[in-house]
Amino acid sequence: MGGSAALKERENMNCRIAEGMVNKYIDHTLPLSDLEDFLEHIEKCSSCYDELATYFIVHKAMQQLDEKQEDTVLDFKELLEEDIRKSRRYIRKKKFHRAIAAVAVCVLIVALVVFLVFVILELKEGI
Repeated sequence: MGGSAALKERENMNCRIAEGMVNKYIDHTLPLSDLEDFLEHIEKCSSCYDELATYFIVHKAMQQLDEKQEDTVLDFKELLEEDIRKSRRYIRKKKFHRAIAAVAVCVLIVALVVFLVFVILELKEGI
């Protein structure tokens, strides 16, 4: 998807799009930009949050049954909230790493320009 198309879709996040992302969120396979938009949407839309909670609870309950932990009682709502907090930390971490990479590239470009200016000045003095 092109940059402008992705931006337009993010601006138009609606319940239909968010509901289509629920399973990918639970499976932790949403791309970073979609993850951020999805979390923003469910924070504002109680209907989509409830949809996520329902699927999340079913997923965790099935996981618990598969692992034969029938006697363990889990607070599924708290597990969902912790998962959302982890997702937000992941987003912040990725944004920080991208910012550091951008700063490193800028520093590298400036150093290269300074080096080239120095080389050009040295060449002119040698002439």
